[in-house]
Amino acid sequence: MKKIYQVVTIFMFLCFLGSQINFTKAISPGVSPGNEFIYDIEYIFSSTNQSIVIPESLLDLNKTDYYQVTITEIVEKKVSFQTKWGFINGTEIEGTGSINLETGIAGVGDFWAIIGSNLNTGERIHPIYPDHIFINDTQIRNYGSGGNRETNLIDLTFTYVDQEDPSIYFVEYSQTYFDKQTGMLVELIDSTVYTDPVATETLTWKIKETNIWVVPEFPSGLIISLFMISSLIGVVYYKKKNKINTQQTFPK
Repeated sequence: MKKIYQVVTIFMFLCFLGSQINFTKAISPGVSPGNEFIYDIEYIFSSTNQSIVIPESLLDLNKTDYYQVTITEIVEKKVSFQTKWGFINGTEIEGTGSINLETGIAGVGDFWAIIGSNLNTGERIHPIYPDHIFINDTQIRNYGSGGNRETNLIDLTFTYVDQEDPSIYFVEYSQTYFDKQTGMLVELIDSTVYTDPVATETLTWKIKETNIWVVPEFPSGLIISLFMISSLIGVVYYKKKNKINTQQTFPK
């Protein structure tokens, strides 16, 4: 293939310029040591071009059974955690990590998806970091007891172009939902549409269990093959492309 693919973390694209609104708020953690969050992940790739070869590393990651994050320590704005990556064959990979909620900068580890608690629409998620990413909307979604959970949405769109051939580009659409009370990720829907070769890939992941609130049980038929998390959770992009447009979508 003409293109070279590479996996990048979702944290990287959250660091691009988003909006021009300039509301800030003091960030405070909404999680506590002992809080646990377990996720299901799904990756789908489709194309009419049968010559496309999906990297073996991505196919292997569909053998994931679960990914668990356990909060271990809170020091001011820094949240530390342990992770456990379980596979269908019974093997597990354990790790540790941390993230600064004011800057969004992650320490050693492979998980990033925690923001401050009780943020409102229009407020920055990282007030002292120049990424200018804001909460787009607060919605009630089905992640909690009784089917009601307040979630904060970050809605981003990115366009990338081939430097050598501007007719070749791809567009990425990302919707990330965080539980408003805790600031923990509850759902991600990330779709990328390519023009050459023509293809679409969609990455979704969704919380399935936590010891903070009751998560409705998903029908087994809806839980499909699982993908990767954190630094391995990412989007496929062209190695030699540059971002030409970034847009954060706000409700009208």
